[in-house]
Amino acid sequence: MNRVLRLKTLAAAVLAIALFTLYFTPPVMAANAEDLSQLLKDNWCVSFLWKQCDLSAVDLRGSNLTEANLSGANLSGANLSGANLKNADLSHADLSGANLANADILGTNLSRANLTEANLNRTKLWDANLTLANLSRANLQDANLLDSRLWGSNLTEANLTDATLHGADLQYANLAYTNLTGADLHSFFFRGSKQVTNLSNSNLEGAILTGTNLRGAVLSGAIMPDGSINEEVGLNLK
Repeated sequence: MNRVLRLKTLAAAVLAIALFTLYFTPPVMAANAEDLSQLLKDNWCVSFLWKQCDLSAVDLRGSNLTEANLSGANLSGANLSGANLKNADLSHADLSGANLANADILGTNLSRANLTEANLNRTKLWDANLTLANLSRANLQDANLLDSRLWGSNLTEANLTDATLHGADLQYANLAYTNLTGADLHSFFFRGSKQVTNLSNSNLEGAILTGTNLRGAVLSGAIMPDGSINEEVGLNLK
């Protein structure tokens, strides 16, 4: 009798643990099959009003999505490594934690997109529109940001090691605590004190600043190319 009671008690405990785990475990992200089918067929899947395009955790490695319309789409955790996204519309899209390594993002609209902790290693971002985008803690190592628009973007704690930033627009951008080690800012101009760029506590060690005008940039606590820590608000490094 006692043995049966103990077995019942054990079974009840196991069931309780299983239900507790099921209840508190977050659901696994999975793309909506219809949304994915629409994208692959018609090259668009947008979010509007009550309808969200759900492509979370989708595997689109190496896909050709040139000029695709993915405005407002949920692409969190998606694998877009090596994908062709030239001139695509990803404005307001959620790309948090997405893998965009080696992707081709020339001329792509990523304005107000969420790219928190996204992997953009070696990504081509020439002339991309990243206005007001959230790139906090994103990996942009070796990324090419030639002529990209980063106006008002959030790049706090991002990794821009060895990135190319020729002609990039960083007005009002927040690069606090950003790693810019070895980044190429040759002949860069921060456009004066009225369009402040925050580089406080960033790491510019080994960065190429030849001909660069940093006047008006906030550089308090930044590690400069020579390894020294800057305490001035703005510099002009011509």
